[in-house]
Amino acid sequence: MELVLKQKITLIKQKIASYDPRELAAKLTLLTLLLSPVGNWFIRPLILSLSVAGLLIPGMWRAPSLWTALTLLSGIRFYIDWPRSDNHAYLLSYWCLAFAISAWQGNREILFRNARYLIAFTFGFATLQKWSSPEFINGSFFLVTFFLDKRFEEFVVLFSSVTFEQIDVAREYLEGDYRANPAVDNLPFVIPVSLWWLAILSTVWNLFEQTMIAIAFMLPKASRLGKMRDSFVLLFCFTIYAVVPVVSFGWLILAMGIAQSDNKSSTIRYWYIGAFFVLIFFYEVPWARILNMATST
Repeated sequence: MELVLKQKITLIKQKIASYDPRELAAKLTLLTLLLSPVGNWFIRPLILSLSVAGLLIPGMWRAPSLWTALTLLSGIRFYIDWPRSDNHAYLLSYWCLAFAISAWQGNREILFRNARYLIAFTFGFATLQKWSSPEFINGSFFLVTFFLDKRFEEFVVLFSSVTFEQIDVAREYLEGDYRANPAVDNLPFVIPVSLWWLAILSTVWNLFEQTMIAIAFMLPKASRLGKMRDSFVLLFCFTIYAVVPVVSFGWLILAMGIAQSDNKSSTIRYWYIGAFFVLIFFYEVPWARILNMATST
């Protein structure tokens, strides 16, 4: 049994190693569109159908028409949602456009270069905005987010001394029209030192990892930081998406990462594909809630 399992693992590794990085990136992108559907009632079925076709029909992932159609549909999607479209919608459209141009030109290097620069500029502009925001630098952003965003509740309770009841009180106050009420000497909720430290550590870590990704992808591959670009992306995905369940963005970044890793060893591909599946577990398994339940009993 153990021998059979080892043989299966070896075959999977050989299969992954034999894949063209462009094919892996294409299929991870199509899987992302299936696992995290986008668009409204008439855009979504078309994108899902094209994604299924790209995965099931042999060689369809190479078709310029497939990526042109996905580019147009994803573009229509954020045009319809304008100006409420999130930045992930734009990134998806740009990425599909990179695939389309690469396919029409028959030049894989176009895709590899665009993967690198899309990651570099995505994180570059994100860090520029954060470094220039005093509210982010001093930890206020994460402090308020921890109270207002329900997705962080379990994480905050697990790693600080805040209780669910305190979060509810704080959220009610912050979401209310407190500016219309007379100023109070004391807030109706407590901000413990542990929560301040959690907000500060989250700020420092977020700035560090995103800044390093931006710099590493801007620099040539041969540079010291350039050689670490894949490690920085993987570290980002393994840490941030364990807490923030916005995995569709993470999947896109992983698809771009595996595309630009053309000349790297096959080990990098194993890590990227492994991270793709780990993000599924982060999204589906409420690990922080499970730990909170275990520690409260």
